[in-house]
Amino acid sequence: MTGSHLGAAGALVERVLLDDRVPESERVQLLVETEGAMSAAEGVARRIDDGLDESTLADSLYVRHRVQDALSRVVPRAAELLGDLGSTTSDEVGHLATCANGLALQPPARFRMTGPPAAHLVDGPLTIA
Repeated sequence: MTGSHLGAAGALVERVLLDDRVPESERVQLLVETEGAMSAAEGVARRIDDGLDESTLADSLYVRHRVQDALSRVVPRAAELLGDLGSTTSDEVGHLATCANGLALQPPARFRMTGPPAAHLVDGPLTIA
């Protein structure tokens, strides 16, 4: 799910990158944040492909929530920067923004997952309920 929501955000950011009316600093900032999140997600996905253990599972939770935080900053900013475009493009921007924003709604919820990673950090078991 993280990759799907991140992909929608990446498509939105791509539209910002191609719009030369958007200041270069804004484009670069969105690119850096999106690519950083993508790199973290790809890294943990490769580790999962090699075999899932508690450490990899914990890292996947950390990355998922980090990506969720990045999307909460990137998506509204990208939509705002693209907001004055024509109606067809605005519909597309709105659709991509909606698709990218759903990660916070996917389980496990962050507030339910503070205890298990905290326990794991002090060598306790990582349990996901």
